[in-house]
Amino acid sequence: MQAEIVVVGAGHAGVEAALASARLGKKTILVNLYRDKIATMPCNPSIGGPAKGIVVREIDSLGGEMGKAADATALQMKLLNSSRGPGIWALRAQSDKIEYSKYMQRVVENQKNLELVIGVVKDITLDSNNNVKSVILEDKTEIHCKAVVLTTGTYLSSLIYRGEEKYEGGPNDEITTKSLSQTLVKLGLRTFRFKTGTPPRVKINSIDLSKALIEPGTNEDLAFSFSTSNFLPYEKQEVCYLIHSTSKTKKIIEENLHRSAMYSGEIESVGPRYCPSFEDKIVRFSTKETHQIFLEPESKSLDTFYVQGFSTSMPIEIQDKMLRSLPGFENVIVDKWAYAIEYDCIDPQQLKLSLELKLVGNLFLAGQINGTSGYEEAAGQGLIAGINAVRKIDNLNPLILKRNESYIGVMIDDLINKGVIEPYRLLTSRAENRLTLRNDNSEMRLKKYGYEIGLVSKEEWKLHEKFEKEIFENIELLKEIRFSPKTELAIELKKAGQAILTQGFSAYEILKQPKVDINIFKKYIKELNKLSKQQLQTLLILIRFEGYIKKENETIEKFVKLESKKIPIDVDYSKVENIAVEARQKLEKVKPTSIGQASRITGVNPADIQMLLFHLKKKYNEV
Repeated sequence: MQAEIVVVGAGHAGVEAALASARLGKKTILVNLYRDKIATMPCNPSIGGPAKGIVVREIDSLGGEMGKAADATALQMKLLNSSRGPGIWALRAQSDKIEYSKYMQRVVENQKNLELVIGVVKDITLDSNNNVKSVILEDKTEIHCKAVVLTTGTYLSSLIYRGEEKYEGGPNDEITTKSLSQTLVKLGLRTFRFKTGTPPRVKINSIDLSKALIEPGTNEDLAFSFSTSNFLPYEKQEVCYLIHSTSKTKKIIEENLHRSAMYSGEIESVGPRYCPSFEDKIVRFSTKETHQIFLEPESKSLDTFYVQGFSTSMPIEIQDKMLRSLPGFENVIVDKWAYAIEYDCIDPQQLKLSLELKLVGNLFLAGQINGTSGYEEAAGQGLIAGINAVRKIDNLNPLILKRNESYIGVMIDDLINKGVIEPYRLLTSRAENRLTLRNDNSEMRLKKYGYEIGLVSKEEWKLHEKFEKEIFENIELLKEIRFSPKTELAIELKKAGQAILTQGFSAYEILKQPKVDINIFKKYIKELNKLSKQQLQTLLILIRFEGYIKKENETIEKFVKLESKKIPIDVDYSKVENIAVEARQKLEKVKPTSIGQASRITGVNPADIQMLLFHLKKKYNEV
């Protein structure tokens, strides 16, 4: 068989990589274990959340598919943190996991230049220049190609754990692969083991929901994708529920902690800090008697709740006791028991910022194989890896998103410069420039890249240009129009308790006051009626946070200057005088391409950077 690009694994990373490659005109083969398991949700049935929701919007702005799929198959849409600052607003969709997977399967099957092949990849062959030559399946089929994107998720040499029970298997007892892990080691890569887990799924009609609090969605037109025009009506949204564990739950776990696979010593690998097992919560927060648990519907075609926050590796009989100790769960019927899964991943510091391996040419890695967690993190990496695989074989510069441009850029930069000691999860706190990396402005930050690369059409780009132009035209208009204390607007604002004008102010100045509702201005400035809700939201943020945004942009300018100071690829760090041993080792390992990147490597201090600058100036007459 022959292809230009082979993508291994059709999870969230693999789908985005394969679609990007095919849409950019490359003959692409997507190899997956199953035909009907495309972009599945083996863990929580949702897309988005803090930081993650912004990543989904970034994927959409670059021409990816996740946002469209999430909008089309949502059961509930919710804007999180809306009472707080816009830097941490985030959209979350409770997803129909069955329909989401079916949506992505249809897109994959109907995509020109893309072929789905069912099989298990066991080996990768290289040519004499140490570049990818082909992949070999277990049935001995060889697929010759110019580049490979590995997106194997949690399927590499994976083991399932429940108490004392342990067996080989992928998520939901699917098959796993050992040989590909062995291939990666043979290629010289450093691998390690991570673990994650999933909670039980229970029958909805077996739960007494009168003992739970209703968690509704947000009554607004919300969507991840700029192209979405059909919004999920509030009255048609499914609701989630909130309950709390009991002191009895805590006691059951404390008495049986030795039977948990994680605490018995059976699992030695590291799990995700920000999504711990329930027994881990009991140990880490020993003074707390109760913990929040969310009941989330999985699909309209399923009668099951995902018991969010109740992940465990306890034996089935202990899980049963734990569940029945919860309010309303006295007669619970379990559809699927919880389990922990352990799997192989690679040290991401072996990657370039393009997500290509440093050791092997044209071999790209994306998703949980790089030590991350989450569908959104995987999809963001997959899109970048797919784009850069195409650009590599076309001899074009890779797309490298900077930290100040996107959460995707923050994530990749973190993985490569800091490495991972536990499954990596994106958080708003990881970004230095949260106010400029907002939920509302992903198109303004990234759409140009999607258009220049070829994943965003000319029509979409023109619509965006119009969208952005109208925002800035109206900001200038608001600066020009003034209102005195005697105007009708001033009287209305005073009556509503929103503002008191003591003198003449421009509309722009008045809108800086936090209590002022921009909708009041629509009667007096007709041009505002032509703007969409999203445009008005962005306009208001730009006005009210002007000073903060200006300050952040000044910081970004300094960052960009450091990024522009390039480090020659052949620099010999053993010759750099007066730097710490750890800094020398880390610089040699990561091989940063700029001073900015070097300064973000864990273990490299400002004094080491100064010595590196002296060395580059002396040897290369640079920087």
